[in-house]
Amino acid sequence: MTTLKTATATLPISADVLYTFLSDLSNHRAFLEPAAMNFQGTVDTHSYIIEVMGMKMPQELVAKARTPGQLVTLVPGAKKMFDHELRFEIASSGEGSTLRLVDEADIPMMMQMMGAEKLLQGQLDSALARIQALADAGQLA
Repeated sequence: MTTLKTATATLPISADVLYTFLSDLSNHRAFLEPAAMNFQGTVDTHSYIIEVMGMKMPQELVAKARTPGQLVTLVPGAKKMFDHELRFEIASSGEGSTLRLVDEADIPMMMQMMGAEKLLQGQLDSALARIQALADAGQLA
């Protein structure tokens, strides 16, 4: 099992506002990589297709657990490349909040050899940067 973590970002919105945004998976299109195609989302699930090294790979994530103001946990649904658990760790911080993304991933050896860990880390870092930009622009409140 590989643990990938982003840095912790400080956001100018409350933990409750951030949690409300992240707990509705239909909102996740706002921070997915631009290459994500055919996004479909509901409160509890979202799916999309991403192209990796010329291959179109379907992704589906479903909400596993939600702790108001603190945590949103997602796991793969029916369409999965490997088992993993993605956590959005939220905390109050002064008048704002902090956010860190953590992915516990069981990446198959062949995918590790193809650089999947580096790709996944890049996706997490990019998602955090996009969430930070949305919060800074007042688009999550």
